[in-house]
Amino acid sequence: MTALSPIPAALIDRALLWHWLADLFLAPPGPAQLQALRGSAGVEWRAALAAEPDFRNAIKQIDCVLDAGDAADLGSTLTIAFNRMFLGLGGKRTLSPCESAWVGTRRLYQAPVSEIAALLRVCDLTLAEDCSEPADHLAVELMLLAHLEASGDPRAEDLVARLASWTPELLTAVKAVDSTGFWAGAADLLSAALARSLNRKPEERTV
Repeated sequence: MTALSPIPAALIDRALLWHWLADLFLAPPGPAQLQALRGSAGVEWRAALAAEPDFRNAIKQIDCVLDAGDAADLGSTLTIAFNRMFLGLGGKRTLSPCESAWVGTRRLYQAPVSEIAALLRVCDLTLAEDCSEPADHLAVELMLLAHLEASGDPRAEDLVARLASWTPELLTAVKAVDSTGFWAGAADLLSAALARSLNRKPEERTV
């Protein structure tokens, strides 16, 4: 029997970060998620991230939002802000978190949708039946990246490069329109995480 090499902890940690960021950009935090973010486990997770100098300022910004006020009021504030930014309630200031909106013709449902859908199929993954987002949604691409990282799949490098190529303009726009600072912090964290992954040493890219 051939022994399976264990997946390094660093890959698991990166996968957790991508998945966590995917959740933040998929939907506003509901009561249970907000409780988890403000609870001891959430605080410890962010403290671990903040120990990395590249992530410190972004985590500080997220913490400032989470530490402020009543949980119910905060949940309402974040939901309103998310809906305005990403779901059309912001009018012309609404941002699409989909790759197609930021590349090529900048129209939705273009080539990136089929490209990411094809990669999902190759990985034997499918979107949940209740997921109404296209395959090139930022959260979907980040969740796919989390899967690739956790599996030690070398295709994670290509997906990191892809995300790094189309997200900067979106993340800059998020920071400009976010009225809460929560997604501005998440945008800074994602930007720093992508830059860090792009600059990994060769020995850090292998299982």
